[in-house]
Amino acid sequence: MLAFFKLIRLPNLLIMAFTMCMVRYFLVRPILDLQNCAAERDMYHSQVSPLYFYLLVLAVVLIGAAGYIINDYFDVRIDKLNRPDTNVIDRGIKRRWAIMLHTVFNVTGVLLGIFISWKSQLLTLGLMLFIGAPTLLWFYSTDFKTRMLIGNVVIALLSGMVPLLVALFEVRALNMYYGQDVADISPQIAVMSSYFALFAFLISLMREIIKDTEDYEGDRTYGCRTLPIVAGIARAKWVVAIICFVMIALIGFFEYRIFASSEEPQFISWAWKTFAWFMLLVQVPLLFLSWKIGKATGKKDYRFASLLTKIIMLGGISYLFLFSYILHEWCSLIN
Repeated sequence: MLAFFKLIRLPNLLIMAFTMCMVRYFLVRPILDLQNCAAERDMYHSQVSPLYFYLLVLAVVLIGAAGYIINDYFDVRIDKLNRPDTNVIDRGIKRRWAIMLHTVFNVTGVLLGIFISWKSQLLTLGLMLFIGAPTLLWFYSTDFKTRMLIGNVVIALLSGMVPLLVALFEVRALNMYYGQDVADISPQIAVMSSYFALFAFLISLMREIIKDTEDYEGDRTYGCRTLPIVAGIARAKWVVAIICFVMIALIGFFEYRIFASSEEPQFISWAWKTFAWFMLLVQVPLLFLSWKIGKATGKKDYRFASLLTKIIMLGGISYLFLFSYILHEWCSLIN
């Protein structure tokens, strides 16, 4: 069982599910509740049923698990050099079982995703996403990951789609049910979810480059052309540092916009809470990460840096707890 959990990267799948739940329950619902407060009536509610939402989460998790399995399936030789202690295929799980699990998870995830898309009248988009994602993951495992930045960008894009996917289905359902009544609400949900999609994209891109740097020796032995191999480890470190500072700057701009739009004392208090959250849980850790990467010399250092990116991602996504609380307080102030 432990080998199976290692194969599917259970912690990463839990982060995917956590992200999707955060967007639904701590971004979409608080925005709708605030609109109900402003309208002084209980009018707006999420129109994606709990059953369909959890089936959507399951579809994403299954496709993600299938992607991890097929990646390990094609990486058995390289992983014997890069990650001899964590590779489970041919040790804990046989190859034929791995490919069977990949097929079952992929088919189930795709069918669930297409079914939910059809029920949400998003069939065209669903076909693109739920057939496109497994296809990209297959080509990532067989080809893209050996090319400079292509594989990194593919994984980062798919990571960015996780929070955005929830908003797409929620906004579609709201527009279908309420029509023009949610003309002002839907853009708020879309914009906020886009911020988190961009955050997930950048942090995932950075983590993929860090992992490539950690796997430098094994990848070079088998002819991969990743960024650290083509441009050198020093330049790859600079790219990671630049992404760190870009993220810090973007979050700083977001904080500035919040302060600029805050006039009442209560609003300023909320702005300071947002500033403190991002400063302590995202911006300072990003500075620390850039410093650790600059000083990194071995696999242990890069493994720690990779773990730190996950912690920073959780810190950023968890801001939605505070966001929900702020909107609740705002609602109380309106009443």
